[in-house]
Amino acid sequence: MHFIALLLGHMAAGYFLLIHQFLKWAGWCFNRREPVKRYALLTVRIGQWLLYLPLHILLVGLRYPLAPIAVKYFSTPNKLNLVWWLRWMETPDNPLTGDPGWQTEHIKPGSDPLSDENRTGWLERNGFAWVNYFILGCAANVVWIIWHYDEQNNRWFWVRPDGYWMLRTFIPFPDVVIFKDGRLCWTPTERYLNVYWGWSLFGAVEGRHKFTFTTRIKSQRPA
Repeated sequence: MHFIALLLGHMAAGYFLLIHQFLKWAGWCFNRREPVKRYALLTVRIGQWLLYLPLHILLVGLRYPLAPIAVKYFSTPNKLNLVWWLRWMETPDNPLTGDPGWQTEHIKPGSDPLSDENRTGWLERNGFAWVNYFILGCAANVVWIIWHYDEQNNRWFWVRPDGYWMLRTFIPFPDVVIFKDGRLCWTPTERYLNVYWGWSLFGAVEGRHKFTFTTRIKSQRPA
């Protein structure tokens, strides 16, 4: 009996040791698969972004011929919006008078924000934003935003667990100023290529992140 008890004890110990090793192996395999899964999701989202990109570029081009027509003939009586069936041409978070930054930087002092010229300018710059949020955009992850919000300016590339990504950086390059104050000159300077691609993962409107493809040249890098 003593021999049988000893044998059963060793068998139980061996069984639990085997289970322990199996769990360690399973954990190792899971950790090995997790990066593969993340890269696979990122690859899918990059493909999705490239698939959406031609439509986005088409809508950017359509802003310029359609904005004057929409503003002149299809504005609401208060001039703040377009008629309801054209709301998809607007921005979901601002009227046609634009946001405070637009009114400060792009509208001449003393100019009426409700004028056809100013409202057309806003729509030419920001038209079809509704499509970028609600058709081409993605659902916001509030927990992810809160967790990473304070770090958003510390990295130039972000990827969510579901593969949605954001590339936001300023790339310096040498340049020259040829004309300044109406005079011909040749002044070496440095400019910045503003690259903002992917989805705007830290800015949500009505629970959505917008599709973005911003590529601009800036004279100064924002603080």
